[in-house]
Amino acid sequence: MHSTSLAEGIIKSKKSFVFFHTWEVTKDLLQKAIKEQKNIHFDICVKDTGEPYLGHSKEYHEKSGKPYFNTMPLWEAVEMVAKSDIFVMVDCKRHDAWSAIEKVISTIGPERCLVCSYVNELKFDYSRKSGEPDFLTEWSPIKKLSKLKDKFPNLTTTSSSKWLPEDLLTSKKHKQLVDKVLDILKENNIDTVSMGIPSKTIADKWLKYFLNEGIIPHIVIDDVDVTKLSELYIGETDYLERASKVTLLETI
Repeated sequence: MHSTSLAEGIIKSKKSFVFFHTWEVTKDLLQKAIKEQKNIHFDICVKDTGEPYLGHSKEYHEKSGKPYFNTMPLWEAVEMVAKSDIFVMVDCKRHDAWSAIEKVISTIGPERCLVCSYVNELKFDYSRKSGEPDFLTEWSPIKKLSKLKDKFPNLTTTSSSKWLPEDLLTSKKHKQLVDKVLDILKENNIDTVSMGIPSKTIADKWLKYFLNEGIIPHIVIDDVDVTKLSELYIGETDYLERASKVTLLETI
């Protein structure tokens, strides 16, 4: 049992932490991740009937044209993770999936969960491409995360943004916007942030800028040379072998 939240453990250990991201959580893949002690990402959604499952929303598939993902039953996956010692990123993919997410947190343990969601307060329009769909059911008020944190103090929360300027961190003209994002995170007691901007634009200077306020930025490590980064981050990768092992934080 870990005595602190994942975010607190990362800051205490001074070690960046990477999750394995996959849209298709199969039993074989999850067993492999658990055997290798690699931390994993779960997309959690609900059907119109309210039944929760691993995956994206019906709206996402209808608007994107992408086929439904091949995933295992949600509660079987949750039980497997609960019996292991890996951490899980719990990604809310529909605004009415929060009751299911609370059950996931209770079953696995808040200290082993990072819960993230696209939040209304960090929805912008700067870099949205012409014709790019907006999956309306993905968005939730940031207070949903704050209230979860109140209920589960050892939980790690992540607010995700979409359509910030791609040059947010490389152009001085956006400094006030960066400060606005930071203020929103601080006001709502958010632990980490996914800004949805090109990872190659996130330099140590900006990692430190958020870390100085106790907020850990997210980076998609497959898109960037992380050897050039010395400050802490939470990473995501599409390659299991690049994900962190539980043992990276075994001392927390």
